[in-house]
Amino acid sequence: MTSLAWAFFKRDAMTAMSYRVSFALKIVNIVLVLGVFFYIGQTVGETELPALKPYGGNYLAFLLIGVALTECVVTSLVGFADQIREGQLSGSLEATLMSPVPLPLILVYSSLWSYFFNALRFVVYIVLAVIVYGVDIAWTNVIPAMAIFILTVLCFVGVGMLWASVVLLMKRGRPVIQIGVFVVVFLSGVLFPTGMLPGWLKWCANLVPLTHALDGMRGALLQNKGFVELSGELTILIAFAVVFLAIGVGAFEWAVKTAKRTSSLTEF
Repeated sequence: MTSLAWAFFKRDAMTAMSYRVSFALKIVNIVLVLGVFFYIGQTVGETELPALKPYGGNYLAFLLIGVALTECVVTSLVGFADQIREGQLSGSLEATLMSPVPLPLILVYSSLWSYFFNALRFVVYIVLAVIVYGVDIAWTNVIPAMAIFILTVLCFVGVGMLWASVVLLMKRGRPVIQIGVFVVVFLSGVLFPTGMLPGWLKWCANLVPLTHALDGMRGALLQNKGFVELSGELTILIAFAVVFLAIGVGAFEWAVKTAKRTSSLTEF
């Protein structure tokens, strides 16, 4: 399975880098986005929001961690369903299901390059923010931050599988997942601290894994928290990952069996 995962990763990496202009523009986009974040941070920074004090009062650092980690979440929420939909439209889905490799693994393997590139982009965001804008990052807590990153991916792999199962049976649904992404971004504190939300929305925010992932990531990189201080967030993310993976994989396998039984795999 390791060699197969590497084969998928190598294929997608070579494909991405073969389009050199597109690949270069993605890197340039990181620099441009970070510049926009800087000026937003300068504007918000003048107000000295009390909600930002736990994060050092630096809105640029707060924002870039939120956006960078969210990009990985979107890869899971949208990527698996898009692969299913593409297979339905191209007619390759039925042939893929005949493969000895389970479809859930194929979906994960086909997303490895996207996850790697998102992780690379996350690092580039942080490094440029430190070098160019002087953001203070706790480099000693890189390992706890990596653990949070991996657990975040695992949480949303399960959610992505669950949504892919809906697309497999219903054929449509992109507008629904776009609303879902908006709700996740709004509740989890990507753009502003969750402490600014009213009480009942704070309770809802605790049901979103990204809320705890961002708390943990910002705690590690901005508040110099180690594994001990982050044990609460890590435990919650592990629980979310186990539950969502079990539900997502189970739902996807059920959806595949249902689609085969109803002969709806080739319908689009």
